[in-house]
Amino acid sequence: MPYEGERASKVSHQSIVDNPTVEAFHGECDYLREPTQEEAADMAAAFIELPDLSSAPMPERVVSIDGSWHEGSLNERLLPSTRIGYVQIGGVLIDLTEYSQLRVREGRFVDPFGVAKLDEHNDRLILPVPSSNVTYKGQATVRASFRLAVEEHFSAESTWTRPGDPTSSLRGTLFVLAARRTGTLATGDPATLLLARCPNDGCSAESVPVTAAPGPQTCRSCGGPVYATDVLRIWENVVDFQPNREALGRLSNAVEHLLMVHYIRTMAEAGSLEALSRTAFVIDGPLALFGNMAWIHGPILDYLLSIRLELVRHRLGDLILMGLQKTGQIADYARVMDAHVANGRLLVIGDDIRYAYISPREGAAVTFGLETHYGQDFLVKTATGKWFPFALLYPMTKNPREEFAKAKTDVHRYPVLPAALRLLHELESDLYENATVPIVLAHRYTAISLVPGGRVLDVLSRQRMPAPGR
Repeated sequence: MPYEGERASKVSHQSIVDNPTVEAFHGECDYLREPTQEEAADMAAAFIELPDLSSAPMPERVVSIDGSWHEGSLNERLLPSTRIGYVQIGGVLIDLTEYSQLRVREGRFVDPFGVAKLDEHNDRLILPVPSSNVTYKGQATVRASFRLAVEEHFSAESTWTRPGDPTSSLRGTLFVLAARRTGTLATGDPATLLLARCPNDGCSAESVPVTAAPGPQTCRSCGGPVYATDVLRIWENVVDFQPNREALGRLSNAVEHLLMVHYIRTMAEAGSLEALSRTAFVIDGPLALFGNMAWIHGPILDYLLSIRLELVRHRLGDLILMGLQKTGQIADYARVMDAHVANGRLLVIGDDIRYAYISPREGAAVTFGLETHYGQDFLVKTATGKWFPFALLYPMTKNPREEFAKAKTDVHRYPVLPAALRLLHELESDLYENATVPIVLAHRYTAISLVPGGRVLDVLSRQRMPAPGR
């Protein structure tokens, strides 16, 4: 490890390159799993030709959501390390009619001033939370402080979509989803949810109720505070004296997905079903949640399917919800297959190809996504040769499981697929490899760079935090 301020040598790697032991080691290595030409041809055959997309219906607008987080250091000389976490989630609204008018010179370029105006239709949610060695509002531990801060952010008026109505907050959306939970923690009541266990130290109470009513609530067993947001179980990853990057990543991921549902819920409850049917929602990453909060993917799927039924009942367009993956195993698979797949091809990623070449897993007994995903993964190589791993909302429930495992890869069950493919084609961006304009804008709006953005947050934290002992 270098000393502080010491720069690495620009040529120190040369000794590794020239080392005979390293050369011999490379010679003895081989791929664990490399597809043969025959296998590559078989995999390429699984791709189907894209349909004619010229007549596919297009939404009028796109809402894109992306997030980022940073853990700022307050004082690098303090032991243990002292940090504050910052989570930033952004939403960008793109009017596709306005966007279509930006293209100039026979559609090869876009007006840069028009693109700059797209940034005006955006919003962001900023959630500072205590991290290592930092407490909040007199709480005894970092974990208790983190829990309180998250609850306050979810309850904040900045998330209310109806003036004077706290149930229209992001916290309120959490109750709407929790009411659709199944199993022993199900309530069926949008005014009450159950925590699997009490989050207060030393308490072993289970199935702890929290109501939608605003104001402090306590565990009936230990008397300690309990919050609706404890149901996400992000607090379980929080520790007092070490970096809490995992918890910050979980929080960022949770808010991205919940904010998307919050937008849809707002439009549905306002009676704006027609506007909802003409809006596409795009989120960065797969349509899935992981870790202790993975359970909420089920209520999200159930709620969104109920919205689809309402749209059908009113004879309106279907709900378009997409997850776009910039990186990951599917993107890596696309690079491997690039030379074997012609332009204008689509793959519905089934368990056979996924478990053999994308996420190798021998003898998998459970269909992929059963416990984490609310959307099916696809991979498309557009007419221009760009690859897009994307996901669409499952148009069916997961029960019975055997039927779900077969139905999820039936391309005919996804009526929004042509519209989604056309949307990808219309919104391709040359700014980055395999990028789309909505995600580029959302990411640009929320991304916190390590330098200078991260350093600015470090300095800000140091300036606004009281000195130790004061």
